[in-house]
Amino acid sequence: MESLAGSPQNFARVVSLDAAGHLVAPGETGDSFMRRMALWRSNLDSLETSMATREGFELWPGLQLKNSDRIPKEILEEAASCTESLYGFKIDWVPGFFLSKGLGLLWGGCAISLSPPSGASLFLVRSAFAKKEKWFIYGRKELLAHELCHVAREALQDLAMEEHFAYQTSLSRFRRYIGNCFRSEIDAYLFVVPVFILLGVQLCNLLLEWSIPAWPFWLLALLPPAWLLTRNQLQRVRYFKAERALSALGCPFPKAVLFRCLSKEVDELSKLSGDALKARLKLKSETELRWAVIAARFLSGIT
Repeated sequence: MESLAGSPQNFARVVSLDAAGHLVAPGETGDSFMRRMALWRSNLDSLETSMATREGFELWPGLQLKNSDRIPKEILEEAASCTESLYGFKIDWVPGFFLSKGLGLLWGGCAISLSPPSGASLFLVRSAFAKKEKWFIYGRKELLAHELCHVAREALQDLAMEEHFAYQTSLSRFRRYIGNCFRSEIDAYLFVVPVFILLGVQLCNLLLEWSIPAWPFWLLALLPPAWLLTRNQLQRVRYFKAERALSALGCPFPKAVLFRCLSKEVDELSKLSGDALKARLKLKSETELRWAVIAARFLSGIT
């Protein structure tokens, strides 16, 4: 395993960075991972240098981030404890800021990548959370933990299960179930646009005395949610089969292992069990740095 990182010392460093939320990307070598970490540090230092000035850091025109808007470390640690227990990583390096202007009506917060290849990111959170743990439907700890998951998994560049993992930080059973229905903006449009078309047809029939049959538009409005729910359920079935298979093999942290997987790998693991699964994990840990780190941290004695 250590040879994949170049030396035992480098491998130990990669393992410690994984615990800090810097996941190895698929196919990444020890050298390329360390180059990415150097780029991340450089970008973070540039941000901190800008923050030290009176003007602060200009995220985009008209939006200046200042040190006075920083989220205190103790608030960020609330969320880090959640991701550590669920997925085995604790991020304390992402700068976070309370934002009081330029917000959407129901916006709670988000994570923004400053430089996608490097993983340099920051948080923007509604300023109401500075003094309150809950605003509207959002809990502060849950919101931050959700975004920390996105920051950590950015290196994987795999959207299919992104929201599944992020929403497992929620206290709401409903949100944990429904979260991965909406993987992208397209999914949201598929859900909302047909509903507005149906509403428009109904209003035209009512106000303009048109006689357009409404049933095709009801069907159009119901099909996307049905498809999104079906896709979500099939994905959940595969995920939990993989989780159970890892647990049966003796893995004490199956969620942490699967968090570092691509969706196609979750599908693959869901089809294996026993010796076949053990052999597959061993092969992966011997041929890819990402899996060598997973094995060292979460599969000790199995691979």
